[in-house]
Amino acid sequence: MSSKTMESTQETGDGKDTQLSKEQIIEVPEHQPCGPSYITGWRLYAITAGISLGLFLVNFEVTIVSTALVSITNDLDNYNRSSWVITAYLLTYTGCLVLWARLSDILGRKSTCLAAVFIFATFSGGCAASQTMVQLIICRVFQGIGGSGIYGLTTIIIYELVPPPKYPLYTSIIMVMFAVAFALGPVFGGLITDGSTWRWVFLLNVPSSAVVGVLLLLAIPNNFPYHNQPTLRPQRHSFRALDFAGIFLLLAALTLLITGLEQGASQLRWASASVLAPLCISAVAWVAFLAVERYHSVAASSTEPIFPWKFCKNRRIMGLFLNTFMIGAVSVTSIVLIPLRYQAASGLKPLDAGVRLILFSAVYPVGAIIAATLCKNRRVAPLYLMLFGEMLQIVGFVLITQVSANDLHWNGLYGLQVLVGVGLGFVVGTATLMTPAIVERKDLAIASAAVVQFRFLGGAVGVSVTTAVGNSWVKAASASLLSSDEAEAIFRSLETIKNLPSALENDIREIFLRSFTTQMYIILGFAVAATFCSLLMWQKQQLKVA
Repeated sequence: MSSKTMESTQETGDGKDTQLSKEQIIEVPEHQPCGPSYITGWRLYAITAGISLGLFLVNFEVTIVSTALVSITNDLDNYNRSSWVITAYLLTYTGCLVLWARLSDILGRKSTCLAAVFIFATFSGGCAASQTMVQLIICRVFQGIGGSGIYGLTTIIIYELVPPPKYPLYTSIIMVMFAVAFALGPVFGGLITDGSTWRWVFLLNVPSSAVVGVLLLLAIPNNFPYHNQPTLRPQRHSFRALDFAGIFLLLAALTLLITGLEQGASQLRWASASVLAPLCISAVAWVAFLAVERYHSVAASSTEPIFPWKFCKNRRIMGLFLNTFMIGAVSVTSIVLIPLRYQAASGLKPLDAGVRLILFSAVYPVGAIIAATLCKNRRVAPLYLMLFGEMLQIVGFVLITQVSANDLHWNGLYGLQVLVGVGLGFVVGTATLMTPAIVERKDLAIASAAVVQFRFLGGAVGVSVTTAVGNSWVKAASASLLSSDEAEAIFRSLETIKNLPSALENDIREIFLRSFTTQMYIILGFAVAATFCSLLMWQKQQLKVA
């Protein structure tokens, strides 16, 4: 019989550990007589193709913009707000993941997934038609809402589509989609902006999303995953059970936090009211959000919390969430900063910058596939592999921060990118495997969405913080070299660096490189913090998945 075998110390909702003997195992049959049946045949292949393409598109959207970002801001004449093009998407991408999960519990997986695909496609077209930076940012916000639904729901569907013994295989598929998206995104961004207009960066999503929609519409059965056993389908909650207060406070807290950080990045003044006010109100909103979620979880309330309080009481679950937050900051920020480094410091074209990100992107899933193989075939504890991956990242970033500012074109940076990329693959791959093993089945949809939410929230915070620090550093370091008009022109468009006298151009590019090194120190801090968060999942007898 195929089975998923776990040896672990199980942790209850109140955080207490119950020790399992070394010989004791937990087996989950491949075809559970008391659970939902799994899909086979052409439907399985069509759904796998649809969700794989969907995962590719929403991640492709992050990386393709990274190399097109300079061209976009040059065309719309607003480099100061360049990071908003990334964070506006990530803001709603992270803020709506749990909301989509709850909506799918009410409306069903199929209908909510199709709605997410439609929203993503529609506002991708809106991004392409934008004539100002404000229009683009607004469309990116709604595009992120659709992308959030695609990512969150397809991840949930995977856990319900196949039996547990196939989780490592589908984890590898997810990582391959990540890899292809991360590897091709920067290259396509460079190709498009060099040979055409950046607007095709967004237009490509429209026909591709239509293919995803058709595949899922035809292949996913109604009432999935209880399509063959309707008597087992749990009673769906009504909209009145939706945690509207929690949703509002979560989105408000996220929006205000990112707004404050972005205002600091664009204005380069941290003491202004437009920076401090949203940050302070965000702190209040976070406290209120946690209070509301605790009330709905503890009190006899008919409202289903979007973030169950029992997650906060479970050391291992919170360790997983905090780890994915830190790793999200490391991965997303690296993908955004590395192409910018090559364009701002080395003066390369978008295509050339994108090509230099391929190694980093391509080895990302290699680490995940190796980790999944070791977990399944060698029964290595996922936590050990996660810690190993984090050590690789730390070593890589320590060495990156030692790159000399006198060598703008040092090729050794490629090797360090490989080291960091493999480490990220180990961490993300093992986190994906551990999620269904440490949460109850009834909480799997919310927990899966929360893992993704924390990862991309970390990315949004990481991009905002590093951009703010980097811009402030460049402004202070170049103050004695540039006039106020020259500095303002550079922060509107990096293309103006080429118009400076040769000696001054080299000095400014060196300043950007030193700024990049400072930003790498910040990412290194996130990588170190991720290691300590992983240790929260430590137990006497480690979880093993086979």
